[in-house]
Formats: sequence, C-alpha cells, structure tokens
Amino acid sequence: MWRVGLDLALRTLLVEPSDILEHPLSGWDKRIAADLTKEMEQHLSEKLATIPEMRRILAVKGYRELRETIEKAITGKSGADALHAMMFAMRRYALDRPGLSAATFRTPETDSPEWRAASMELGAVVLGVFGQLGVRGEQAQHALRILRAIVRGFVLHEMGSSFLEPLSHDQSYELSIKVFTEGLSVLRK
Repeated sequence: MWRVGLDLALRTLLVEPSDILEHPLSGWDKRIAADLTKEMEQHLSEKLATIPEMRRILAVKGYRELRETIEKAITGKSGADALHAMMFAMRRYALDRPGLSAATFRTPETDSPEWRAASMELGAVVLGVFGQLGVRGEQAQHALRILRAIVRGFVLHEMGSSFLEPLSHDQSYELSIKVFTEGLSVLRK
C-alpha cells in the first residue's frame, strides 16, 4: 500500500499536485499522497531533475524527522522507559507522516551518502537505547531489524484496516512493546 501511495505521489512531478488526490484510492493512499505532495511542493522550487533525486530528498528528510521525533520522545528517559517512548514515537511518526515514513525504505533510488548518513544518525539513537538495555553490537543490529519489522508491520496492518478483531490498536501495540522489551533478554550477552 505504501508503495502505491509513494509512486502515485512521485508522479505529481508530472501532473498538478491537486490532481493526485482525485484518484479513487483508499484513505491511507490519499494520506500518503497528500504527505508526499506537500513535501514535493516545498522542493519543486529547487528544480529537481529526476524522480530518484526526489526520492533521495524525501528519504533523508524522513530519517531526519524520525530521529528528531525519537530524540524528543526519549529525552529524560532511559532503559525500558526510553524503549517504550521510542517505539510509540516511531509508530506515531509513521501514522502521522506515512509518505515520508515509506520514503525511508531503502531502494536503489534512495541509497546515497546523504541517506546513509541520516540512517547512521538515526541508528545511533536507536542503538543507544538498546545499549542502555544491555543489547549491543551484532545483537543490537538484530534487535533493530526486529523493531523495524514490528513497527512497520503493525502500522501497515493498522493503515490497511486488516485487524478485524474489535481490539484497541493502542492496547495491542502496548502489548507488542512489552513482548519486545522482555524478549530483548534473548539478545543480551
């Protein structure tokens, strides 16, 4: 679903930005397109030459904004409290900025020195939280992959309304944080 919204929004470089929201899409596709359209309109004055160039800009911006969001959320917290705040911040960012969140996914078009630097800066913040919980090195890299899968998977299901049970998304996500936090003991050395 994110890919559809991202591709559709990137095509706004070839059509009027307001036209993008006229297509019969899901509510989330429209939110993704609106998020990316807003960003692209800000950058169109920079006379970007290609769609891959725009993807790189959006991916870098997404990582930088996510890092700032996480840093703000974990300020004054440590250990499990910081992890909890970080995971909620990551989910909230993905729900609030679905286009930029999707743009951060690595593709040949987004991979660049600037993207890698933004990724490393974000990774340093996340790995710092894992370090407070005694998870470091290669094990922290595994924890990061698992964390990304939890957040992205949960958000994709939430956006796609594929959770059919009448349960609170917040309660289910809270439980996933608890399971992940307690499961980190497997990765401690």
